Amino acid sequence: MRPRIVNLDVDSLEWKPLGPPGLYSRELSRDPETGARTALQRLSPADRYEPPKVAHYHHTYEEIIGISGCFSFDSRIWVTPGTYVFHPPETVHGFKSAIREESTFLSRVGRDLDFNFVEQPEQDDLYCVAETAPPRQPVVHKSEDNTASMIPGELLGDRVRARILSTHPETGEGSALVELPAGWTSRTAHLGCYLEIFMMSGGIAVDGNAPVKGRGYFFFPPGSEIGKLCANEPSLAYVNFGGDIGL
Repeated sequence: MRPRIVNLDVDSLEWKPLGPPGLYSRELSRDPETGARTALQRLSPADRYEPPKVAHYHHTYEEIIGISGCFSFDSRIWVTPGTYVFHPPETVHGFKSAIREESTFLSRVGRDLDFNFVEQPEQDDLYCVAETAPPRQPVVHKSEDNTASMIPGELLGDRVRARILSTHPETGEGSALVELPAGWTSRTAHLGCYLEIFMMSGGIAVDGNAPVKGRGYFFFPPGSEIGKLCANEPSLAYVNFGGDIGL
């Protein structure tokens, strides 16, 4: 299981090259047993980054949300800040990848990422090569749709507005964009599932301490102490959870 992480200052972390020119990463958390990890990735055309030219799939899920810039897997739907993409394991994508400017995105995977190239894909839209269809289906949500689809809900016992992005129909594991109003306070000390929070804007104070100056990141393993969290200003969070948390 990943360790408990509270208000990590993401913007203070060093960008580390991943191998291909112009591809950089800030790893936020990793499970040492499974290889599951969350990282902020940066694509820099100025440093000779080139998108993959061939469609491909991974044997793990790939989940991303745009943070800055503009890029695409198919040159039709562009990933901009707030755009959400979920590729289940063995989902073919990257049919016509392109990038318009330097971009960053939050990336979540369930194990070390492998690349399996498909020289002649069956179609130019997402499809799965697995023998059985995945229970958690491929999803692409544009940023403007996410903003328009916020509905009232609760996070850790207090009021919020949320947009559920994707969920597993059997386990309840999923992701959401959550608007925290000024004055939001956590009222739940523990959860039976993991909870992961990445601050898109604003910040969360922890046990009376000021939020970090950059983007904050949290990971709470199942059953771990959450502490008193508070949003002193309107904030937007990208939230991932391992089961039903009431959103």
